Amino acid sequence: MMAATSKREERFKHTLNTLVKREGVAPETLLYLLGSKESYTALISGSRLPSTYEATLLSAFFRVTPGLLLQDEEPSMGVSLRLGTVEGIHDVSDVVSHATQLLATDRLTREWGCSQPVIDAASFAPSKVWHDRHAGERTAARLRAYLDFSETDPVEDLTGLIESLGVPVEYRQLPSQVHGISVPEKWGDQVAWVVLINSNDVWSRQRFTLAHELCHVLQNDPGQVIVDRAQMQDLRPERIANSFARHFLLPEEAIVRKLDQHGHIASANKAAELVSDIILTYGVSRDATIIALNEFAEDYIEGPLIAFCQTTQVGELMRISGNLIAWNELNSTRGQNFPSERLSQQVLDAYAGQLVDLQAVADVIADGSVEDARSQLSEAGWDMSQRAIG
Repeated sequence: MMAATSKREERFKHTLNTLVKREGVAPETLLYLLGSKESYTALISGSRLPSTYEATLLSAFFRVTPGLLLQDEEPSMGVSLRLGTVEGIHDVSDVVSHATQLLATDRLTREWGCSQPVIDAASFAPSKVWHDRHAGERTAARLRAYLDFSETDPVEDLTGLIESLGVPVEYRQLPSQVHGISVPEKWGDQVAWVVLINSNDVWSRQRFTLAHELCHVLQNDPGQVIVDRAQMQDLRPERIANSFARHFLLPEEAIVRKLDQHGHIASANKAAELVSDIILTYGVSRDATIIALNEFAEDYIEGPLIAFCQTTQVGELMRISGNLIAWNELNSTRGQNFPSERLSQQVLDAYAGQLVDLQAVADVIADGSVEDARSQLSEAGWDMSQRAIG
């Protein structure tokens, strides 16, 4: 056992030093990345293997999978070029490390037979046309048809829909300017995903981001942790996902229907009513709404009124239109963390069957705190008196 461990550490040392030499990385850069001289010395000398957090940092920085660094039989989690600079990697590495824990728990509970029912989407085929916008739009139309949604139906429970496809969705506070993260893991021939949404965003932005991340899952964007920031990089998968999100939540027929209902608009108040109605009915972001209006509303609303709605805060548009109470209610849980309902049920079923320990439950529902998980289960009526401390 010791010899095998030493061999893995030797391979890691060789791989890391090869990457450092190939990329011409200065020691001070790697030292800054790892955060301490102790960690830098230990890893560069191969005296130990990296932690999950360190593997996330290094694999993102060198743009390789963690499996290449560790050279073991663990599932392969891709790392995206989109993480960018050292600062950008530090920005999300804790969150990505958390996502890997969720993926591990999802895999373990499914192996124990505790998975929740899944809508079989194996036969669903996303569009692969070369035009980015058309690929997103056609994929959105295909999914609506696949799910038997009409072109004017709102997608009401988007979180539940995505979880029913087998993808855990967690809402948590993410770093500033990061709207969402989707992390794939390949294990044999299977690819599993987990999606994290920034709970600090407003309700409509959360839904748009969630639809955006769904597109990454459907397109099976390979080998990457996908981080969607406020300032999007000009990459084809991002353009496709943005087009998909807009057309899945707000198809052309839906926007035309709303325009017909509101009729010709000649005042700021009426414009605010239209935009607020679209946002509240279809749960789409204000930005996506404005893009749709610029495309289809030329005969219904004047350009300066669209510009007014684009520059006015959403909350103010809701106040003008008399929808502020409804808007505030939708945003009443903003900033709060909510674990995946799907994964929570899986891990609790496994815990009830004594297949996993309380730490696995804590990783899903309590950010890793066993004490908090025990407290939550006690409050929910679980008898924890006969349960082991761990």
